[in-house]
Amino acid sequence: MRTFFFMAAMIFVAACSDKKTDDYVPPGSDGFESKSIVTVDPSLQSGMVLQQNAEFKITGKGTPGEPVRVTCSWENGKVHDIIADANGRWSAAIQTPGATFTPQRISVQGASYHPFTDILVGEVWMCSGQSNMEMSLSQAFDGEKEVANSTHSGIRLLKMPHSKASVPTDNFTATWKPCTPENTATFSAIGYYCACKIQSELNVPVGIISAAIGGTAIEIWMPKESVENDPELKADAELRSSLGGSVPRLPGEAYNIMIYPLRNLPIAGVVWNHGTANQDNPNIYMKFLRTLVAEWRKDHNSQFAFYISQICPYKRDKDFATFYSNPLLRFNQTLMSEELINSGVAVNDDVANINDIHPIWKREVGERLAFLALGQHYGKSNYVTMRSPIYDSHRIEGEKLIVNFKYAPDGLKTNNGQAPTEFEICGADKVFYPATAVIEGSTVELTSPQVPAPIAARMGWSFKKVTNLRAANGLPVSVFRTYDWADTSEEPNSR
Repeated sequence: MRTFFFMAAMIFVAACSDKKTDDYVPPGSDGFESKSIVTVDPSLQSGMVLQQNAEFKITGKGTPGEPVRVTCSWENGKVHDIIADANGRWSAAIQTPGATFTPQRISVQGASYHPFTDILVGEVWMCSGQSNMEMSLSQAFDGEKEVANSTHSGIRLLKMPHSKASVPTDNFTATWKPCTPENTATFSAIGYYCACKIQSELNVPVGIISAAIGGTAIEIWMPKESVENDPELKADAELRSSLGGSVPRLPGEAYNIMIYPLRNLPIAGVVWNHGTANQDNPNIYMKFLRTLVAEWRKDHNSQFAFYISQICPYKRDKDFATFYSNPLLRFNQTLMSEELINSGVAVNDDVANINDIHPIWKREVGERLAFLALGQHYGKSNYVTMRSPIYDSHRIEGEKLIVNFKYAPDGLKTNNGQAPTEFEICGADKVFYPATAVIEGSTVELTSPQVPAPIAARMGWSFKKVTNLRAANGLPVSVFRTYDWADTSEEPNSR
């Protein structure tokens, strides 16, 4: 009998210790009583990272007309009492504190008590796109070694599984994981390297979210209505919707379940590696990308940073409808990075593999995206100039065509000490010839004996050739062209 009472007492104590926390309020003790059967949407989880100094909207379902209480460990006893609406939906907007490695707690209480613990506060980034963004750390260069050394207590990972849905949903199955070899092995290599660089430079917790599916076109990552309400986007998307394969094909299918349910989770920005699935029409891709960014920013009610990773040069493996579609798409990605606010482009020609559409050198890509974030978003002075130079303007002086580059304050160089390669100029006949290139600070002077009166220039306009022009800091210079007419022929022997 004595043993029975002892065990019963221990069970009672254990139950109380599980339930009784700093923010737990026994029903009725301060006037709060609720019969609400509460569920919480998965944008709030234990073990997550919250964006610092931002509004975080916690949402869920409950019993219509019944109260729900939300408390946060950093708010010194403040309570958020909300009444579930007629559909049972409820939401509480909370203000997150500054970055901290001290674990925080958020509790949701109705008829039952739901504590969410071990929450860090810092910087949250999303990485999205197709297969090169999805490529895991274990698949990247030196993957086994990198995975083995990938334990970082200040980084946490959320990997959205491959999913598709016909309508938007608030639910998803992914859970936040610690940054350990067990979890990094299958996580985006680009996202991992980007997060590591940001975390080491800022010394705050970093959450990185991966939402990527190989082989997907851009329209599946956007709201269905934003595509179908635009005749030009709709017509282009319909060209791909009937293609085979197991990946989502219809507008909105991945957005509905991999992007939309994250809309209440504040983020610092997005890093985007995408484009090859839309390579057939590089010009309309600009409109798609412009629309996608606008829709995602509207969802988050934030003009968050959006950094674009250029696709790499890769041998032409099919007859695209647009000539020079690969360099044109890369150039258009650069143009979009200039058009969008809080944007920039990472150029990756030097880590391309012309014979493999999936180059394995992902550290460079992830870190270059982090350079943009650190210099442009966070204002770290030693990273402000760590961005690839891009075409700015040009002028013609007699037989010379002189190209000016921006983001090259310390001038240009080549990676091999030789003259710049892969420059071409043309005259009024629009026939391009190789040009002799001479660097003068942040400009390049172009001449050719075949073109005594140049009118236009281009660099790296190829599927399978890479240039040797670099910024003084070693970052590659983006491909460009100075004209806007459509090319009427392809480079010979481009396959």
